[in-house]
Amino acid sequence: MSPHPPARVPARLSAPLVFGLTMAIILDTAAQTLWKRAASGLPATPPGLLASAGALLVAVLHQPLFLIVGALMAAQMYNWLRTLDHADVSFALPITALSYISVAIVSATWLSEPLTPGRIGGMALILAGVFLVARTEPNTIAPDGDRPS
Repeated sequence: MSPHPPARVPARLSAPLVFGLTMAIILDTAAQTLWKRAASGLPATPPGLLASAGALLVAVLHQPLFLIVGALMAAQMYNWLRTLDHADVSFALPITALSYISVAIVSATWLSEPLTPGRIGGMALILAGVFLVARTEPNTIAPDGDRPS
């Protein structure tokens, strides 16, 4: 017998919730990094000119990566709606902050963006916050399906 009690795992941390949260992080990471890659390929436009905004819109519509980003965002919305069936937003949203870390890592490797000590420190704080939130109950839905009043 171990001298320490087993780590507390929330009772309602279901497979669909874990899957939904994981997909939220993956989809957000893909959308954000592809969006940056697509935006980097757009022509430079002078700020504040309506004609330039129109030219920018045409350039966006002709950039295939933006179409993929749009599809990823639609998938994100669908996934998020399904995920919120399994947990309160006050639990789920902080967990998805892990995408800030995954975006930073993917951006450093794929987009050659720097991982500075400040960013690494910020990512450590995010991990600490997610750890604390993950130790709470994922939702307030009672076993019979009723929410407490």
